[in-house]
Amino acid sequence: MPLPTFFLLLCLLSVVPPPLHAALPLPGGLCLPTFLSVSDANLPFCVQEKQSCDHSKIFMSRKSTITFQLQLFIRFCCCIYLVVMTPEDSPPISLLKRELTCAGYYINCGASQEETTGGIQWIPDEGFINVGNVSKIGTPDIVPILATVRYFPDESARKYCYSIPVARGAKYLIRSTYYYGSFDGGEKPPVFDQIIDGTKWSTVNTAENYASGLTAYYEIVVAAQGRTLSFCLARNNQTTSSPFISALELVSLEDSMYNGTDFTKYALSTVARHRFGYGGEIVRFGAYDPFNRYWEAFTDSNPYVECHSNVTPSEFWNLPPVTVFQRALTTSRGKKLAVQWPPATLPSAAYYVALYFQDNRTPSPFSWRVFDVAVDGREFYKGLNVSAEGVMVYGTQWSLSGKVEIVMTPSSDSPVGPVINAAEILQIVPFGEKTITRDVISMEELSRNLKNPPPDWRGDPCLPRQHSWTGVSCSQSGSIRIVGLWLSGNKLSGPIPEMSSLRNLVSLYLQNNKLTGNVPESLKKKTGVGVDIK
Repeated sequence: MPLPTFFLLLCLLSVVPPPLHAALPLPGGLCLPTFLSVSDANLPFCVQEKQSCDHSKIFMSRKSTITFQLQLFIRFCCCIYLVVMTPEDSPPISLLKRELTCAGYYINCGASQEETTGGIQWIPDEGFINVGNVSKIGTPDIVPILATVRYFPDESARKYCYSIPVARGAKYLIRSTYYYGSFDGGEKPPVFDQIIDGTKWSTVNTAENYASGLTAYYEIVVAAQGRTLSFCLARNNQTTSSPFISALELVSLEDSMYNGTDFTKYALSTVARHRFGYGGEIVRFGAYDPFNRYWEAFTDSNPYVECHSNVTPSEFWNLPPVTVFQRALTTSRGKKLAVQWPPATLPSAAYYVALYFQDNRTPSPFSWRVFDVAVDGREFYKGLNVSAEGVMVYGTQWSLSGKVEIVMTPSSDSPVGPVINAAEILQIVPFGEKTITRDVISMEELSRNLKNPPPDWRGDPCLPRQHSWTGVSCSQSGSIRIVGLWLSGNKLSGPIPEMSSLRNLVSLYLQNNKLTGNVPESLKKKTGVGVDIK
C-alpha cells in the first residue's frame, strides 16, 4: 500500500467516535432551541424559544487508556499526512498554517509579529483575513494579546470574516476574546454579532466587563463541515461603532470529547466551566489543560477537602486536567450536598452537563462512596459509586432554566458524605442551513480571480441571510443555491469569470466594471435569462 494512502486511511479511522460505555434514559423531555439572541458578556447564553422535544440521556464514562493512546497515534499519523501532502510551493503563510493545523491556531488580532505568552505562541492574523484596520490599545502594562485589535469601520460590508483551514469532520474549540481599551476614543464598546460559517452564534456585548476593567471571552465547540471554517463579525441594529476583536483561538479537540452530541446539527456554546473548592485565578493550558480550556474557580458555603491521589485524565472522555480533581466540595456523612451551580441564571434551553467526582482519600478498598445525583430537582444519576479513580457523569441534552441546584444524596451505607470536584455546562446551539458546497467553492474561486471584490466576500455567501455577500442573491427555499449576481459598478477588474458551475444562476449583472477578455462560452449560453456583462 502506498505510504500516503496508509496515512489517509489512518486519518479516516481517527474520526470514528469511540463507543459509549453505559446509557440510562432520563425522565422528561428535552426542548431544543430555535434561534439565538443576546448573550451576557462573560457567559454566552442564547435566549431561546421551545420548538420540538426529544428525550435526554445521561452517561457515566471512563475510557480505555489503550484506546486513547491508539487515537493519539492515529492523529499523529494524520498530522504527518497533512504536512507531507501539502504542496511545497505554498506561500509562507500556508507553511505557517501547515505547522499549526494539527494543534490549532492562536491568533493575535492586529499584531505585526509573533508573541509567546503563557507558553502559547500567538501569530498575527494576516493571511486569515483581508479586511479591517488595526489599532493599538493604550492601556499600560497590558498583556501582548490584548495590546492590539482589528476593527471594521466599513459600514457597507455585511460581515467581516476570518477564514481558517481545518480538517473536515474534526472537532474544535473556538474562543474569541475582546478588550475594547477605547481604541476608537469612545467610552462604551460596540455591540455586534458573531457568526460561525453560516450560523449566528451569539451577540457580543462587552460593556459590563470593560467597565470593570475585564476582558470578555466566548467559547463554542464545533465540528468542521469543510476544509475551511469561517468566523465572522457583523453589525446589528444595536451597533453604533466599529466591531472589533482582540484574539481568536481554534484548538483541535480529541474525538471522544463532548461526545453524544450530533455535531453535524449542533454546536456547544460554553456557559460555565468550574473547579470546585477554589478561589482565585483561572486554570488553563500546559500541564493543566492541553486544550487550553478555562477552568474558573468556584466555592460556596460548603466545606472543601484536598484530594490525596491523582486521576488519569486519559480515562475520561472529556480529558479533564488533573488539577480540577485536587479539591472537592463535600459535607458530613449522611447529609445531602447541595450546590447552586452555575452561578448565573440560565435561559430556558437545552444543555450538555458534565460533572466530575473523585473520592479524596488515599486509594484503598475503603475509598469509595455512593450517592444519587439530581440536577434541577430531577434524577441525573442514581447510585453513583465514586472511588479514588474518579468518574465523570454527563447528560447530552438536559432542559434547564433559571437558577439550577445540584443535589447529591448519600446512600444509607455510604461511609462518608458526597463530593463534587468540577463541572461543565454548555448550551446546545442548533446549526442552521448552509449554502450548497459546489456554489460556495465557485464563489470562493470567483473572489480569488477578481481584483477588488467586495470586502464581505468571505464565509458563507448566502447565510445568515441578512449577512449574505454584497451583490449575491440566493434561493429562498429548498437547497440554498446562488441564483443571482448583481455586481454592477463595483469597481471589479480582471478577466470576465467563467461561472458554469453556478448551475442555478439566472441573473448576472457585471456592467460598469473594468473586466477584460472575451465572454466565456458558458456565459453566452446564459444570455436571455437576465445576463448583462458590460
